[in-house]
Amino acid sequence: MLEKGEPMATLPAPVADYDVRAGNGHDSRGQRNGLKVSPDDQVCREREFSELLERVLPGVDQWRDHLTIGIGRVTELVGLKDTQIRYFEELHGLERDPALPPGATRYYSLADLRRLAVFAELLRQGQRPAQAAEMVRQHAHRIDRGGFRSIADVLQREGDAITDGFLLSRLASQVIFAAQRELNEQFASARIIAMFVAEKVIDTSSAAAVQAAGESLAEYPQDMLVALDRAAVLGERIPGTGEGLAPDDDSSIVLFYSREPWNVPVPEAAQFCSYRPSDESGLTVVFMVQAAPVDGLPPRLDIRVPARKHLLDWMIGMCHAIFPEFRAVTKAHGYRYRSDGYRLAHTREALTRLMQRVRSLIFGAQAGDSMACLLLPNDLYQPAYLSILAHAGYPEEIARTVRVSLRERGDGLSGKAFLAREPFFTREAATDDRVLAAQEERCQVALAVPLLSHWDTHPFGVLYLASRHSARELSSDMAFVALVFGNILSELLGRWWLTRLRRTHDGLLHAHVAEYIRWFDGMDLHGPDFERGLQQLEAIWERVAAAVGGEESTRTGADHLSRRFITLVVLDIDHTHTRQERGYEPFLLAAQRHVQQAVAQIVPGVCGYWFKNDHTLLILDGYTLDEAVASVRRVASRVQMLPVTIAGCCERTTITISAALQELSYQELYDVSHDDREELRVRLTSIIDAIYERTRESSRAIWIFRDGDWRQV
Repeated sequence: MLEKGEPMATLPAPVADYDVRAGNGHDSRGQRNGLKVSPDDQVCREREFSELLERVLPGVDQWRDHLTIGIGRVTELVGLKDTQIRYFEELHGLERDPALPPGATRYYSLADLRRLAVFAELLRQGQRPAQAAEMVRQHAHRIDRGGFRSIADVLQREGDAITDGFLLSRLASQVIFAAQRELNEQFASARIIAMFVAEKVIDTSSAAAVQAAGESLAEYPQDMLVALDRAAVLGERIPGTGEGLAPDDDSSIVLFYSREPWNVPVPEAAQFCSYRPSDESGLTVVFMVQAAPVDGLPPRLDIRVPARKHLLDWMIGMCHAIFPEFRAVTKAHGYRYRSDGYRLAHTREALTRLMQRVRSLIFGAQAGDSMACLLLPNDLYQPAYLSILAHAGYPEEIARTVRVSLRERGDGLSGKAFLAREPFFTREAATDDRVLAAQEERCQVALAVPLLSHWDTHPFGVLYLASRHSARELSSDMAFVALVFGNILSELLGRWWLTRLRRTHDGLLHAHVAEYIRWFDGMDLHGPDFERGLQQLEAIWERVAAAVGGEESTRTGADHLSRRFITLVVLDIDHTHTRQERGYEPFLLAAQRHVQQAVAQIVPGVCGYWFKNDHTLLILDGYTLDEAVASVRRVASRVQMLPVTIAGCCERTTITISAALQELSYQELYDVSHDDREELRVRLTSIIDAIYERTRESSRAIWIFRDGDWRQV
């Protein structure tokens, strides 16, 4: 709402001059001032006026609290003199209430303010009062309804709302997901069931203050971004979806936005905590947390993992950037929501109803003696069997336990259709050995249609139709209809698969956030992780330099330092560029983790510094060359002996490593540079690069630098 004296927004560009003698500037033949005006020119002028409305009316809508006001307040809001307002009334811009006696105070409604604001803007753009008043009268219906110009404009805005709503729901779910991970590290049973993004600073000094603020937001979440856990709000307890179906994520975040005060229910055990982004001083995120009473739930969520804090701040910043646009394009609607994903249980219920309709439409009067079902693979990467997701015509106890094997050529019509990626149709189902349950179903005709994402990839599922009556009940024409309908179902199930895949990746990304950050640090030849290795060498050099300065006899000190060693080791994962293993996470990340685990077990306390993606630097302080070679052999043996665990990959994957080692005595390390730190780093980098180059020459080999030359051991 604009306060007293606050000016409304103005347009930088003038609108075209309209001739009041032609009504809206044009006569019925499309002429203006005696000259013919082209349709394109008319469209352009209409667009200019529409842009004016779009700029002016949103500001007027902020005055909705002023139900009826007198002329004095109107002059303050729209910036017109009272004489101009009276003149506008005389030019039939506003209708006077006939019930008002002469001289009575005239009150103005929000609709009046809209027209006056447009009139005032036209005057500012150089229009004569009579012309401006006539334009307002001609376009009164558009001004009153808020400025939507055409069906094309409505559709464009609807598209913007869908895109922005989709992005907001995904961003909001990521904020909740990251906050949930952080919260569970401190309170295992805590579960975030709602999030309020308040565009204001909230008192977070105490748990009581945050609790009061959270309850207030939940009671009146008007005109703000709200994300809800659908199951928690509705109190849903949906039973399992069957033994054969893949497990489903029980969360479903719903983005909710309203200009009206819709109450969000607060469970008895709910508590609130807040988070304030580092770069958004005027923004506070309040989480509603459901759990058994948690002692010590902080009023402000403390993010301990820096990478996760950076992610949260960025995601919240994106929400804050997109939300005003989403709010603007949905202003004509009372509320708007976007789901974060598709739960298998909800999908199953909806598709079961769909299967009943399909059976009724295809088989008509014989629907009671027919079957329609959707079968879902247990996995898209390496499917082993199909299970019934939704059906019409099967006993529920049977449908819940069905498993159609996908071994070799696949069992039944559905298994064959899935593996061949082609529809299978039979009019002799009773005697066709391709029909898996012909005797139990007693069907005469059957059709299996794969739900394809692409002809070269596994289908999302299979649509199976069968009837106990003659082949006429399922003609070739109807089989073609089922094939086309299967494409629609492919998109529907594909969205569920995509949601499931995204959530799996989300879980891995958030669970291994530190590993991913370090993976990026080690992608370059001399990246941040490589720099950390140099810092460790520099710390050892400082310790050696301090020892040199403290020796009573230089000769004695040099002899002592020559008998102490460090060995630099570079490990290389062999053939990484030719590996084709597929899973939910990058192969190289899983391979790095595998090598690091071997290093941690064989040489505890030694950190691997990754560089050039598949190389790691080990600094074995106190190890002679022979001792280091023995340890590296053990690391290589363990790496090769145990398979690499890649999330989402069922195949047994083994890798091998190569290594190159160079021994330096403490005295040699000190002699690299006595006092110039920059020179020290440059020369150490050169030494490590030379070791790195040696690992690239062969596979499954260990090279050592001894007596001035490289040799394989």
